[in-house]
Amino acid sequence: MSTLWRIEDIDPDNPEERFLPALQCIPILGRTPMVFVEPLARAISKHLTEAGCPPMDPALATKKFQRPYRGEQHQLNGMGQWVDLDVPDPEPFVVQDPASMTVREREAQVERLRYLGYKIDEPEPATPTAHVIDTLDTPPRFDPAAHSVTEVNAYLRALDDQIEHRRVLHAERNGKARNGILKRHT
Repeated sequence: MSTLWRIEDIDPDNPEERFLPALQCIPILGRTPMVFVEPLARAISKHLTEAGCPPMDPALATKKFQRPYRGEQHQLNGMGQWVDLDVPDPEPFVVQDPASMTVREREAQVERLRYLGYKIDEPEPATPTAHVIDTLDTPPRFDPAAHSVTEVNAYLRALDDQIEHRRVLHAERNGKARNGILKRHT
């Protein structure tokens, strides 16, 4: 999606670009503004050039295009509008970061989104798990339960230490007891 067309960025000698700034968000009496996709706007610009319309002159303009105050900044955003030259640009819209909200404010936002029809599931509660910590185990030893069969097999194949090899197999036998490991290394 291309950005908004500005008169400073177009080539006035290129018939397909000459009128692009004027062909965005054309106001229609009290209705949604008319917007053109870029290929259509370029075709209209070329047609106007071939029909003899003079190039755009900012010195003769009585209105200016005001960028959309919300949403994507491209020519298909209908929130852009043509205003008098002396109208100041609106303040940029800032979306609040949920990390800066309190828990209650975030809950209110989630409820509001659900009210608007968004499907937001409750997070799964964390399942408590017990961990045995061996104070003599520094750094922590390889835990086969935390790895896939392929990873455990690769670890065991690379081992030179028979005690560690037996310890990992013992942990696997008393843990998940996966045949893909036990049959291969016993």
